[in-house]
Amino acid sequence: MKLFATAYAPPLAYLRGMNRENVVQMEMHEFFVKQTLRNRTHILSPNGIQALIIPVKHENRTKTAVKDLKISNDSNWQRQHWRSLDAAYRRWAFFEFYADDLAPFYEKEFTYLYDFNSAVLEWLLGVYKIDVGIIPNSTYEKELAPTETDCRAQCDTGVPEFNQSEKSYPQVFSYKETFTPGLSAYDLVFNMGPACSSYL
Repeated sequence: MKLFATAYAPPLAYLRGMNRENVVQMEMHEFFVKQTLRNRTHILSPNGIQALIIPVKHENRTKTAVKDLKISNDSNWQRQHWRSLDAAYRRWAFFEFYADDLAPFYEKEFTYLYDFNSAVLEWLLGVYKIDVGIIPNSTYEKELAPTETDCRAQCDTGVPEFNQSEKSYPQVFSYKETFTPGLSAYDLVFNMGPACSSYL
């Protein structure tokens, strides 16, 4: 069984790892790692790659398990992220096609990062037509059994640098830039719409 770290609107490599699996595990007990894909995602804006970062609370300066990590809702980060998504993708018809379904994630206030990430991931899995069961792990294990696959390191980077060999697809600003791999799974959805499922 594969074990994944929680991630905010993760890149395609993450979803590809879940594709064709019956069940995967989600890490809930690791200590939160700063500057990783656990609370950030990347989109292609008119000015190039843009990081969308969910602010989190670091209470008492102690290490916090991911399942207990709270979002800092003092800054209106949801509105900022939605405006960034709108500015980057509104030219593409598929953003408007999905906007009504996606907007509630940026309107409802979430307390925990894990819950927000899980809700967005569930939506993405539905759009990509990936039928996989996700179960939380019961305890933290640094080393996994030989029968398990550790996919947590996919989220350890804070920039979209992995999977540079990713197959290209049309991107909104591809007339300005060469193909940019490693972006949020949002990017393929808004550029290709329902055809995103066949890409994987």
